[in-house]
Amino acid sequence: MTKFQEVAETLESIAGVSSRIEKISQASVFLKKLQDSEIGPAALFLSGKAFSERDSRSLNASWSTLLDALQTVVQFTPEDMEKAYSGDAGQAVQRILSSDKYPRQSSLFSEDLTIGRVGSALDAISQAEGAGSKREREAILSALFRDASPLEARYLTAIILGDLRTGMSEGLMIDAIARAFETDSSLTRKAWHYSGDLQTVAETAASHGETGLQSIKVELLRPVRPMLATSADSLQDAFGEIGEKAALELKLDGARIQVHKHDEEIRIYSRRLSDVTDSMPEVDERIRANVIASSVILDGEVIALDKEGTPFPFQVVMRRYGSKLETQEELKEIRLRPFFFDILHLDGRELVELPYTERRSILENLLSAELLVETLQSANLGAATKFFERSQRLGHEGVMVKRADSEYVPGTRGKNWFKVKHTLEPLDLVITAAEWGHGRRHNWLSDYHLAVLNKETGGFEMVGKTFKGLTDQEFEEMTKRLQEIETESGARIVRVKPEIVVEVLASEIQKSPKYRSGMALRFARITAIRYDKGPDDATTLKELEKLYEDQFKFKAKYQGTQKKF
Repeated sequence: MTKFQEVAETLESIAGVSSRIEKISQASVFLKKLQDSEIGPAALFLSGKAFSERDSRSLNASWSTLLDALQTVVQFTPEDMEKAYSGDAGQAVQRILSSDKYPRQSSLFSEDLTIGRVGSALDAISQAEGAGSKREREAILSALFRDASPLEARYLTAIILGDLRTGMSEGLMIDAIARAFETDSSLTRKAWHYSGDLQTVAETAASHGETGLQSIKVELLRPVRPMLATSADSLQDAFGEIGEKAALELKLDGARIQVHKHDEEIRIYSRRLSDVTDSMPEVDERIRANVIASSVILDGEVIALDKEGTPFPFQVVMRRYGSKLETQEELKEIRLRPFFFDILHLDGRELVELPYTERRSILENLLSAELLVETLQSANLGAATKFFERSQRLGHEGVMVKRADSEYVPGTRGKNWFKVKHTLEPLDLVITAAEWGHGRRHNWLSDYHLAVLNKETGGFEMVGKTFKGLTDQEFEEMTKRLQEIETESGARIVRVKPEIVVEVLASEIQKSPKYRSGMALRFARITAIRYDKGPDDATTLKELEKLYEDQFKFKAKYQGTQKKF
């Protein structure tokens, strides 16, 4: 049995190298020496996962739960942990357990942590439910921490919280699996995209090689990693990649879903492959009423509508997405409406290798127009521009631009699909605080708290954070400037005088209880540092609230757009 200490040491070594090739090499060497039963769990642990993406199990273990468990093993105060914490929870736990200042309780009976023991413990944590479940989770965690070395405790914490910072992504782990078991990397990756299960791919590659991986296909009631789109700054950029003719679709402000129908059974999966069927009864109803095929896999989105049929903004969709409905009243208030743009399987026939135009034709023959995302086929740039403008009038996010002959390649983000979004007018926001970055940005204050001016109070109210938009040189210069106007400094956050103004673009403004302003930006990025402006020139809260309302001026009523869909 392999000790978990070896997993921790491998992760520590992987974290210490920057080369992707070296990370892959170290992971593959480790996988090759494991027993068959350890390969799958180890592949998950090395990529920072407790369970595979499509696994319905959840740990429900917060940082607070971990701290409570840890305090049964070692005596420390919240102030001690605050001093040890510098942005990395796992590292803070390691520092506490490594220090002689904090007495550690001895145990009469101790047992080494192994890959198998950790895997079993995580499963047990996921099974804890009902009254007393929090105490049960803490007891299991306490037992793990009691027998863990400081290094083991660090990576246990990282895996449990989903906050591993070694740069070992699932994509790199797929390459490591291919190298370890001498399978073709593209075939190994394809099997991962089709199965959505890193553990299954690792175990199959180890035990059955390429023959086993080739047997992993699109399968009913097993979600496929969705094909993704690359962002393009403009229609011109998208057409420059695709060519003179392309297919366009409206890009809805919704949440991705994948619907599987197998006879009478219908399952609905999220973009992250979680089963969300129970939270979407109205989607289930529409499929049962409108899809006569015995087996089908559909790719699409859901949007939220109010009782009048007006689309809600994205965050309202997410309020319903993945949460079980408690009352029929909630269903009345927020109705989810599905729209589909692709089909992967129909009545025993796999369709992913057909060109987009053929798949779309099959989809249109299967579904009525009210269930389809509107499309414009064989569009040139002129027609695409009109379609793009129309999407804005309808209140949608933008358009998708797709290569007409493209196959559906699960899990990839390549040059076959592009998304072109409408953006709001630039905002002038004030930096009120900044956080030390992670990874490559760890030496810079690079995560900025952005605020608007509240003219009624004369103060600045936060509307979001971003680390996007600046160059490395600008990060360095900004760090120096922020330190010069620092008013308060903690382990992670530096608060500053509200002096520096930055120009910011965001894809959407949302209502949010998270900030005192009541507003939040979605996908914000800095486009310029406005040295020419002072804090009094900043966008005001009133102006932001008006921009929020303006977003919905062109939101179409469902009844008015039914024919268009």
